[in-house]
Amino acid sequence: MIQLTQDTRPDSVKPLETPAELGQIRSWSYSALKTFEECPYRSYIQKVKKISEPSGPAAERGTIIHQEAEDYVSGVLGEFPDSLKKFKSEFEELRALFIEAKVELEGEWGYDIEWQPVGWMEKATWARIKLDALVHEDEQSARVIDYKTGKKWGNEIAHSQQGLLYAIGTFFRYPHLEYVQVEFWYLDKGETTKKTYTREQAMQFTPGWHRRAVIMTTATEFDPTPSKDSCRWCSFRKGEHPECHWGVE
Repeated sequence: MIQLTQDTRPDSVKPLETPAELGQIRSWSYSALKTFEECPYRSYIQKVKKISEPSGPAAERGTIIHQEAEDYVSGVLGEFPDSLKKFKSEFEELRALFIEAKVELEGEWGYDIEWQPVGWMEKATWARIKLDALVHEDEQSARVIDYKTGKKWGNEIAHSQQGLLYAIGTFFRYPHLEYVQVEFWYLDKGETTKKTYTREQAMQFTPGWHRRAVIMTTATEFDPTPSKDSCRWCSFRKGEHPECHWGVE
């Protein structure tokens, strides 16, 4: 039997900052925070002006493949999809575990500002984490799985950060867990990355994530920060009547 080495949970030791009030952007996710830190004005257009960016072919393809994966694991889709062929044995295992009620699919996890689980779209919802699959291995451990249809090379740091946030969210949602393994399945390449966190390891990073998210959700100014990197994939600088006039090529 695993022996715990401390009497209290690491996430309960230090209280996290709770601002008196939130700003115009009242909630965040990993992708939303990443966008805000790259260019606050892009977040302002998306979240305050409520103008969506068009979905490109790569994103649409990813959505289709994710749906095929969910439908196969849940049993809605009987025939194995060709898009998942490089992970055939892994998806067959997930399907078997789903039948045993050990797998959650397409989790939409909401948290209030004190990291207590709430609904996805409640008034109190401050943070949102969406993942593809969660495998409950035993009383103390779980696996978080995220499917990737894009490239692995060049995204290692971003995906590592995303995985850390998945682990933190899982520990808050399931207080009995002591170990979480985060896996990224690169469906096009047939490659996998895995990282295991103890509760103590993951929770050491919680205050940093919390501070960054508080900055975003209490912001009152959203200045543009144009650069080749931050403007590269932003559609607001393009078109006949662009929303942003500071964008650079």
